[in-house]
Amino acid sequence: MLSEWLARCPRWLCEAPANAWAQLWPEDRMLQLALYCAFGLGALTVLVLLQVLLLGEVSRRRTVRRQQFNEQWRPFFALCSLSDELPPSHAPLPRRRQLWFLLQWNRTQLQLRGAARERMNRALIALGMDRQALILLRGRVRSKLIGLTCLRHLADPAHWQAVQPLLLSRNSIVALSAAQTLVAMDASKAMALILPAAVNRPDWALPRLISLCQQAGEQAVTTPLLIVLSSSEDPRRERLVPLLVQGDPRHAAPWARARLDEGAPAEYLQVALRCLCELGDPRDRHRLLRALQHEQDTVRLAALQALHKQARREDSELFLPLLSDSSWWVRQAAADSLAAVPGATLEGLQHLLEQVRDRYGQDALRRAIAEVRR
Repeated sequence: MLSEWLARCPRWLCEAPANAWAQLWPEDRMLQLALYCAFGLGALTVLVLLQVLLLGEVSRRRTVRRQQFNEQWRPFFALCSLSDELPPSHAPLPRRRQLWFLLQWNRTQLQLRGAARERMNRALIALGMDRQALILLRGRVRSKLIGLTCLRHLADPAHWQAVQPLLLSRNSIVALSAAQTLVAMDASKAMALILPAAVNRPDWALPRLISLCQQAGEQAVTTPLLIVLSSSEDPRRERLVPLLVQGDPRHAAPWARARLDEGAPAEYLQVALRCLCELGDPRDRHRLLRALQHEQDTVRLAALQALHKQARREDSELFLPLLSDSSWWVRQAAADSLAAVPGATLEGLQHLLEQVRDRYGQDALRRAIAEVRR
């Protein structure tokens, strides 16, 4: 029918669109090229828009499935944490859902403590998902981190050999996560590996190393750290000196006293004074008094804080001149020490305030007196 209608139509009716297009299409080749580019960009924009819409829909559906999965397994996890017996589970997990299972298990473990965590560990082993966590260690970075987090909650030394090679990973996040997992398994053995490795890993941030030391405990940190600081000739070992504060001050005290006696750099002196501050040994008093005269205000502050813990009744005359120090922190620490001297009273502090000539020192002592009154 359409062909018959076109055959009967006047020729001018069929040729009109072609003629109109020919009149609109520019004859200049540069303008033609510009139009071709415009049409191409328009088509590309439409394709990108369709791709964004498609990916958004795929992501939305994946999120819905993930939420449904979490809702389905949340009662199971709750029962696992409350009962020593493994509750009946759902159908066997397909491989593509095992990652979601471990993610939710890790998230649940962060909210549990004590016996509930142990029950969850037993449930994970009973389901055989610990083997899946070991398989994830051979995957990409994201998979490695999920597997390491799972093994860290398990804290089973049987997985030591699977985790230890990741301590040498070029990816600092993976290496530090492996270090946390090793510490959870065996803190002393782990720190004996981590601290020597940290000398050659400047990409391991000091706050992360401090967190590892806090996780391991002072007994596991002190000996390996002292061995590294005394045996290694690498100048990069100096960045590990602040970690001594996390160790046992009784074992770190000989190192600290040696640094104070030899006049080490200010960074070393601060750490040494903090170690002696934790120890609180009166035999170190002469070293602390000598450090009060140091040119660096950070060293003077550390010495003052150490003396604060072993202040005597007659130390008021020692702290009073420090109210004229150039550092606000030293002045305030001196004022706090004056307020904490054994036998200090409000009347005595007011009398000391009258003896202070430095107006900044007066402000510091007034602040300390106000704290005493509260």
